[in-house]
Amino acid sequence: MAAPPRPDGTKLYLRDKWIFVPTGAYDPEEPSLAILEGATALDVTKIFYQSSARPSQSTNLVKAPKRVGDGEAYEHVGETAVSFGELRYQFNPQAPAASEGKKAAEKLVEGATGHLVNRLGINRDTDSEEDDFVTSYPVELGPQLEVPEGDNEGAEVAITQTAAQTGPKSFNKQLVA
Repeated sequence: MAAPPRPDGTKLYLRDKWIFVPTGAYDPEEPSLAILEGATALDVTKIFYQSSARPSQSTNLVKAPKRVGDGEAYEHVGETAVSFGELRYQFNPQAPAASEGKKAAEKLVEGATGHLVNRLGINRDTDSEEDDFVTSYPVELGPQLEVPEGDNEGAEVAITQTAAQTGPKSFNKQLVA
């Protein structure tokens, strides 16, 4: 018998790209490279702070009803709660409108809906290509609040804002033209 395969691990450091795409023509089941690279999308990879939320899920394990002859209790997989959480991103309150310092705050307004699209395993500075795979999370954005990010003399002005995941993720889909 041959030895079992041992695939190499996929490095994540500096290989985690996030793009916000407002609700519109974007189809998460056939994610469009043209839309991800287009004017309506915003690459937030270097705008979000490391402390910004990441998608998470929690699945309940529920106890199955015991039968008369059961000496053990068994489980079923129950409800899964998905969550995105609190985004934290750069903000310059003194920057002019439409500038780099206000780009995210102007795009990620309260009530905005769209998709946060994540590409993993490729250098974050590398442009996306048709062969890349992404996972898309549908979100609705809550109110923005100016807060400090970091401590003491290293602190920066940030925005904190809740992102609610409003539907199922579209997992690991290949980009199309």
